[in-house]
Amino acid sequence: MDSQYKLQFNTHGTFTVMQISDVQDLDGLMPRTQKLYLAALNRVRPDFVVFTGDQFKGYGMKAQLANDVQRRRRVQRTIDALAGPLKVCGIPFTITFGNHDHDVPIEPTEQIALWQQWPNCFVAHNENVPGYANHVLEVAGSQSDSPAMLMYFLDSHESRKWGYMPLEAGQIDWYRQTRDSYGCVPSMLFQHVPIEELYELYKQVEPGAPGSFEGFRNYKGKHYAIDEAKIAPGGFMGELPSCPDENAGLFDAALEKQEMLGMFFGHDHNNGFHGDVRGIQLGYAPAAGYSAYGPGRKRGVRVFRFDERDLAAFESYVLTDEQLLSSRLLNPLVKLQDAGPSSWGEAELRLRRDLPRISLAAAGIAAGLAVVRVVRKRR
Repeated sequence: MDSQYKLQFNTHGTFTVMQISDVQDLDGLMPRTQKLYLAALNRVRPDFVVFTGDQFKGYGMKAQLANDVQRRRRVQRTIDALAGPLKVCGIPFTITFGNHDHDVPIEPTEQIALWQQWPNCFVAHNENVPGYANHVLEVAGSQSDSPAMLMYFLDSHESRKWGYMPLEAGQIDWYRQTRDSYGCVPSMLFQHVPIEELYELYKQVEPGAPGSFEGFRNYKGKHYAIDEAKIAPGGFMGELPSCPDENAGLFDAALEKQEMLGMFFGHDHNNGFHGDVRGIQLGYAPAAGYSAYGPGRKRGVRVFRFDERDLAAFESYVLTDEQLLSSRLLNPLVKLQDAGPSSWGEAELRLRRDLPRISLAAAGIAAGLAVVRVVRKRR
């Protein structure tokens, strides 16, 4: 991190943050992802950028079927494609780890070191906290070097076979200790995988209700739709929260001193909404990348505008491909990709739902082939 970069409210008392999630690329950026990214930077001109995980498509062939030299080169190209424009614009940034960043066969500490080669990168690694790149950043007031706002960044860990790892107790203890050491400065928190309390922005509905989805794992058999009365205007929902099956208690910790303004996530690519849950704003940035499933041209970034005179009244909205770019040259395969299941849980539900039809079709095909064989034998 270069000393020329400083996080501080400007002379008008405002500070703008851009959240970018689920780029999911390797060996640079897909052309459409790059266009969206650069257009958003040009439109918003943020004071700070946070990448909230899954920067890399760690499960892809480019990562898994490459040697160590190729992997590092491809990861470096993606980092350069994301960090380079920020350096040119003089914008500091940081990153959190998503589950697919852990899939990359490169140690997280080495990934952090690659990011830290950029002087405008603020990511830090605390060896005393479980996971990687758990850190806190101060945003100084416009007339002071003292922090007017804090931003926390937590690691979401690796995927499990069916589901996602919860936060570890040591991470929540670190948040509490850090919060208390600052005297409860107003704060924001960013991490990749969402928390269970986001379900409070949904309502349980009857199966087949418009805009509803069936839950999976802990919520299997129940159906939910977004509660429009609870979310901010302009938000959209395309899937249910894919949170860990175990609630680690982060939200309860954030309620304790009432300093937490908002907690924002990625991971669920089709979601771009936020709303108040017991006094804390919870929400999503949708996927920004075109190399994985997403909400069509609602892919985009989330923007936050803070005013130090009333931090709790911060403004936030999603800026989408539809608003930034022409529909020309959009790859038609994107629609096919986006029609796929959004998670292993949804894939399991689809298979369970469609299995009778698949079995019936397979049986019909098998019966037809058997008839053909009998006819051929008789000839």
